[in-house]
Amino acid sequence: MTKTWKKIVALAATVAIAVPVLASCGGGGGSSIDMENPSIDIMTKAFQADSAQPDSPVVQALEELVGAKLNINWAPSTSYDEKVTTSMGSGTYPHAMLVGARSSSVIQAARNDIFWDITDKMANYENLSQANPVVNHNISIDGKIYGIYRGRELGRAGVSIRKDWLANLGLEIPKTIDEFYNVLKAFTEQDPDKNGQNDTYGMIVTNYLAGPLNNLALWMGAPNAWGVDEKGELAPAFMFDEFTEALKFMRKCYEEKLINSDMATYSSDKWNEQFLSGQAGVIIDVADRARRLAQNMEDQDSVDVFGYVTKDASTAPRTLPTTGYDGYYVFPKPAVTSEEDLNFVLGVMDKLNSLEAVNLMNYGIEGRHYDLDADGFVVKKDDAALLKEYNDLNQLSMAIVSYDNALKTAYTAPVAEKIDQVYEENRGYAVSNPVEPYVSATYSKKGPQLDSIMEEAKVKFIVGQIDEDAYKAEIERWKSMGGADVIKEYNEAYQADSSVQK
Repeated sequence: MTKTWKKIVALAATVAIAVPVLASCGGGGGSSIDMENPSIDIMTKAFQADSAQPDSPVVQALEELVGAKLNINWAPSTSYDEKVTTSMGSGTYPHAMLVGARSSSVIQAARNDIFWDITDKMANYENLSQANPVVNHNISIDGKIYGIYRGRELGRAGVSIRKDWLANLGLEIPKTIDEFYNVLKAFTEQDPDKNGQNDTYGMIVTNYLAGPLNNLALWMGAPNAWGVDEKGELAPAFMFDEFTEALKFMRKCYEEKLINSDMATYSSDKWNEQFLSGQAGVIIDVADRARRLAQNMEDQDSVDVFGYVTKDASTAPRTLPTTGYDGYYVFPKPAVTSEEDLNFVLGVMDKLNSLEAVNLMNYGIEGRHYDLDADGFVVKKDDAALLKEYNDLNQLSMAIVSYDNALKTAYTAPVAEKIDQVYEENRGYAVSNPVEPYVSATYSKKGPQLDSIMEEAKVKFIVGQIDEDAYKAEIERWKSMGGADVIKEYNEAYQADSSVQK
C-alpha cells in the first residue's frame, strides 16, 4: 500500500460517520452531485452482520482513491432482491444500485428509461472498457447495456481426475472424447489403485445430471443450452444431433458400468465421497472442485484437473461457461440526474476496478490487516476487530479487468495453481448461451414443468428405459406443453436484438 497509515487516519476528519438510510439516496427527483465535495450513494449486498462502516480506514482509503465520499447502504443478502423491488416500487434510488437478479421488474425498469443506458459510455474508461463482451451480452436488455457487471469466473468448468491412477496405468490427461472414454474404461477394468480387487469405476454422476451431460454435449459440438439451427432460428440444445450423441455416450458408459448405476438418485451432496474413498476417479463439474478434493486427501498431489476434451484431434476446443457475473450495478436516473453526474459516477466505478482498490477491498491495508510472506503471499491477521474494517467491501469489486498482479493468499493444495491455468485457458474457448439476455413469458410461468419433462427423458434414455424414438417423442411432448411457445418467444427477442449479428 502506498498510502501511509497517518495519512489515512487524517482523512477521518473529512468524512461523515453516519450510514445513510436508503430514503436519502437521491429520492424520487434526485439532485446533482456536488463536484466540489462529491458524495456517491451505493446500495449493495451484505453477507456479514458487521459490514465495514464509514469510520473504517479501508473505506476512507477507498474514498481517497476514487475522489468521492462513499455512502454505502448495506442490505442483507438474504433479502436483497426484495430490497431492490421495494426501492423501485417507491422510486427511491441511490446513484449506483446492485441488481442481484434479472427479474421482470428490473427489465421493465430499464425499458421504461429508469436506468441509464451506458452501452456507449464504457469505452471511455480505462478499466470499464475491458469488460468481457460475452458477459455484457448476458446482462444486456434489448441489446443495450444498463449496468456494470460483477465479474465471476467465466471458464470455471473442469474435470477432476485421480492423478495417481493415471500414473499407475501409464495414462495421461485425455485430450479427445475417445481418450476420455478409454480412461473411464481403464479406471473401471484395470485396477487403477493396484489393490488387486475389482472395486473401482470411472466417473461419478449424480442427480445433478446437467454438470457432466452439458459439458459432454458441448465437447461433442452441441450448443450451450440454446443454439441456432440450420434455418437460422434458435432451438434448445437437446434438439441438436450432437446433444443426442452425448446422451448415447452416457448410455454406453452406463451399460458398461463406467459410471455408477444409481446416478439417477445419487445426491450431488455426496459427489465427493466416492472419489475421496477411492471408488471412482473422475468428476465433471467445476475446476475448483479439484482443490476441495485435494484438501481432503492424504496425498494432496493425487488430484489433477483439466478443462475440456475435444471431439477429435482436429476439432477446436469448446468449454461450457458460467454467465460470468453475479449481479450488476445500474445507475437510476432519478438519482443520477444528468450526463455529467453519470460520467462522474462511472469514473468512480472505474477506479473501484483498479488494482489498488481491489487489494484494499479484499485484504485491507498492509501492515494493519495483513502482512506479506517471503513469497509475496498475503498472510491475514486473525483479529475480528480488524476484519470488520473491510468486511463485505469486496461486494463493491466488479472484477472486470485481469488482476494477475493482485495480491493473493498462498495456494492451499498443489492442484490450486493448475486450476487458475484451467480458468485462463477455458475463457478463450467459452461458448455463450444466445438466449441468456432474453425473457420468455411462457418459460417464466412453466419453466419447472417443462424442465422436468426433458430431465426425466434424458435420465430414462441414459439408463435404457426408453429408446431414441421415445426420447424424440418426449421432445414433441415438451413442445406441446409450452415449449413451442418458449421457442417462439426467444426467437422473437433474438430477431429484435440489433446487437446480435444473425
